[in-house]
Amino acid sequence: MRVHAYLVRSERFLKVEDRVLERLSRASREELLELLGKGYVKLELMSGEWRSLFEQVGVYDPVINGRLRMARMVVAPDRLAKLVNVLWRHEINDLWLPIAHGLTNLTYALPLASGLIGVVFLEESEDWLQAEPTYEMIAIKPSVFGLLAPHFERLVSDGDFTGLSRLASDHAESSVEFSAARWLNFKETCAVKAPELLNLVENHVATPEQYPVVVNGIRRMLDPHQQPSLDAWLRVHFGTKPQGLLFRDIRLERHAARSALPTLVMASVQ
Repeated sequence: MRVHAYLVRSERFLKVEDRVLERLSRASREELLELLGKGYVKLELMSGEWRSLFEQVGVYDPVINGRLRMARMVVAPDRLAKLVNVLWRHEINDLWLPIAHGLTNLTYALPLASGLIGVVFLEESEDWLQAEPTYEMIAIKPSVFGLLAPHFERLVSDGDFTGLSRLASDHAESSVEFSAARWLNFKETCAVKAPELLNLVENHVATPEQYPVVVNGIRRMLDPHQQPSLDAWLRVHFGTKPQGLLFRDIRLERHAARSALPTLVMASVQ
């Protein structure tokens, strides 16, 4: 799930601020957008970007509800300084560099002076949930994986495999897609020829440190005629630097997309 940041001029923001705050955790996305009107600038944050940002600015009480696919936060014009300071801190900029795109745009879009702009963060529409899901092995650069690993762990723990696959796909370096038949063949062959690989597949996420286990397991079980896409991926990536991997089983997602996940109001990170 991605998030959109709506930059609203203070004159308009102050007229609707109380109603937006009152309805933030219970109104639909469309209702909140209607309150904002049309005079805003919209910027998109990828799945890992908004999660990283929200962790750093808990002082604004961001609201996250995985069951409702909700991620929201309001920054009033007179409270903008904290957000701007976080975005301009060099150590945070350096840390976020591997995943930063929308965050960079947001940083340069916000005025350094408070009082001019208010910002409302809202989850994207649910159109992305209508896309046909695909069995996948998704590879992620180590620098990106290190930033996102806590979020991967949290989503696996919550059973939110739809959110997990969206997060990984947003920040993927490469991927291999499987048909249903080839995915089942992949797992069945792993069980016979590379059980240690099957363990990682069933754990959903493999760290860069576990990458050699994955590659060696694939080499032992691989039949190029049965798995041509996996064979092509291995030819390109064998001998390259280790990467983090996510194994996407879409059978889990269909039941988890609306699972009973809690609403979280995140605390500030000092």
